[in-house]
Amino acid sequence: MTMQPSKTPQHQLVEFLKRFVAGNFDQCALESLQILESAWKFRQGPPAIHTYGQAYAGEEKDSYRWRGLDSAGRPMWGKVKYDDPQTIDEIQLESVERQSSTTPAEAKSGSEIARSRAAATDERIAALSEWMAMDDESASEFIVDELCRADLTEEWRDALVYAAENVHFRDAEQQVGVRLRLRELALELREVSRPGVERVVWSAMRRFSSLLSPEKANDLLEFLDRKGVVDTRMVALQCVARVFQDRPPWDTATLEALERRVAEYAEKFLDPDVFGGGENSSIARNAVLALASLGSPRLRDCVVCVNALGRRWLSRQIRRQLQALLDTWKSRDPECKGSSAFNVVEEALKTVQTNEAG
Repeated sequence: MTMQPSKTPQHQLVEFLKRFVAGNFDQCALESLQILESAWKFRQGPPAIHTYGQAYAGEEKDSYRWRGLDSAGRPMWGKVKYDDPQTIDEIQLESVERQSSTTPAEAKSGSEIARSRAAATDERIAALSEWMAMDDESASEFIVDELCRADLTEEWRDALVYAAENVHFRDAEQQVGVRLRLRELALELREVSRPGVERVVWSAMRRFSSLLSPEKANDLLEFLDRKGVVDTRMVALQCVARVFQDRPPWDTATLEALERRVAEYAEKFLDPDVFGGGENSSIARNAVLALASLGSPRLRDCVVCVNALGRRWLSRQIRRQLQALLDTWKSRDPECKGSSAFNVVEEALKTVQTNEAG
């Protein structure tokens, strides 16, 4: 009898949801769950429950009500907030003292082990995790310096990339340094054929884009080209939307090349001969959201394509995404309602049709 390898909680949950939603579930759920992997690698606290669900805007600013399912299919609900280490200070979240069983002496020992070249890599990774929990600031300084070394082993380098996604870089010089280095690593590693390397590339992309100013959004253009072993298109489109998730661009002229490339993806993957379940539909949806985030007038034509497909589930998702984008823009900067980008998205939202048979 051949023993089948056990499936991860992620894949078990994805398989259940595919059956539960009768075919309308696609690759986006797996991608969303994979985003949590870098945090899981460094936050090995109490046993975790792996879930998938949807958040709805609450009555208070930046608050959300969450409903979803666990891996056994049991319904769950609660309140959630965004957890982005880089924006903790910027959005002035209520400070919560971290609880840890680690003593100051043990924390010091953890930093010493993480710094030690003689220690085993798994010991260094565990020590770095403890160090991050006890002293995020000094750990982040170490991560920046360490990432720039040229003599890193693959396992240690990968661990540092994951760690970078879970610390806050306070100093502007640090932010620039880690942004440039993570971008360099993402471009380098997408050419590598090795199991699991795609997750490292995607983590590096997410982190460097979170440190990217809107004026430098064109740095994402290279990742929208199909090059190398690792496919970076999906994450690149998500990163474009993230760069402009808080405020619309005021000067769209400098983003013409990026806008044109995103529009090409939207138009291609919304074509009836190309559109389908799984990755293709996910790329289509993310391209539309990225185009909206850029405030592109091409969004109108894309909405026409969405309507022409007659997929009610797709139209509903696009409508929710555009509405959420407008709500976020208004909550962050009420003055943005006078921008051309805001008006483009607002007008496009009005034309999304959700009454076709899906």
